[in-house]
Amino acid sequence: MKTVAISANGKDIDAGVEPRFGRARFFILVDPVTQDWEPVDNLANLSSLQDVGILTAKSLTKNRSVQSVVTGNCGAKAFEELKGAGVKVYLNAQGTVRQALNRLRLGELEEASGSNVA
Repeated sequence: MKTVAISANGKDIDAGVEPRFGRARFFILVDPVTQDWEPVDNLANLSSLQDVGILTAKSLTKNRSVQSVVTGNCGAKAFEELKGAGVKVYLNAQGTVRQALNRLRLGELEEASGSNVA
């Protein structure tokens, strides 16, 4: 199963999109075919003082079939980690997780060619 991971500030699909990839409290993992979703806690990575984006990227790609990440902002190191794992990154997402997923499905989100924060 290919999965879309969307950074979220809550545990469900109607939660708001968290604008900070590495500091997202949760990710909502969505199967784009069945629309089944599950929340994934990112709290373990939030306690890190540095490289939190890299740690978050590694935890999303390890033992998961994440194909795409949708978030507001993503730093350079995390972006490179995701791209190195073959993950497509979509930035500047806003609204709820459900709205961001719909925008992705409709082709309204453009795949990023680089990070959008330092």
